[in-house]
Amino acid sequence: MNKIKDQKIEDFLKDLASKSPTPGGGAASALAGAMAAALVEMVCGLTKGDSVQRITDRANQLKIKLLNLADEDCQAFNQVMRAYKSKSKSKIRKALQKAIEIPDKVKTLAEEVEVLANKMAEIGNKNAFSDTKSAIHLVKAAEKSAEENIKINEKALAALKQD
Repeated sequence: MNKIKDQKIEDFLKDLASKSPTPGGGAASALAGAMAAALVEMVCGLTKGDSVQRITDRANQLKIKLLNLADEDCQAFNQVMRAYKSKSKSKIRKALQKAIEIPDKVKTLAEEVEVLANKMAEIGNKNAFSDTKSAIHLVKAAEKSAEENIKINEKALAALKQD
C-alpha cells in the first residue's frame, strides 16, 4: 500500500472502502485531525497580523505528524494481525500496546489542534468562521475515533492478560 500522504484522495477512499482492514478507522481519525490542522492553517492565512504566525507554524507541524500517524496506524494494525497469526502472546501483547500508542498520539495531537482551532475561532478572520468551526468538528471526530481505537485495543489486551 502506498503511503497515505502520497495517495490521491480518490485512491485513499477506495482503499478505505475496500474489504481490507487497513486503512481503517485509525487512519481516518488521524487524517481527520490533519485536515482540521490544515483548516486552522488556512484561517491563519486569512487573518491579518503577525500574532497568528506561531499558530500557523504549530498547525503545520501537527498536520504533518497526524498525516504520518495515519500510515503508522495501518502498520500497527497489520502488526497486530501478524502477531495473532503467530499465536505468540508476547508478540500479540507488544503489537496491541503499539496499536494503543498510535491512536493515543493521534488523540493528544488532535487535542492540541482543537486548542489552536478554538483560539482561531476567537481571533481569526470572521469571514472564515465556518472553516474554523469545521476544523473544530473534524478534530473532535478525530479525538472520538482515536478513543474508540484505544478502547478496543485495551479490551483485547485485557482479554489476553486473563488467559
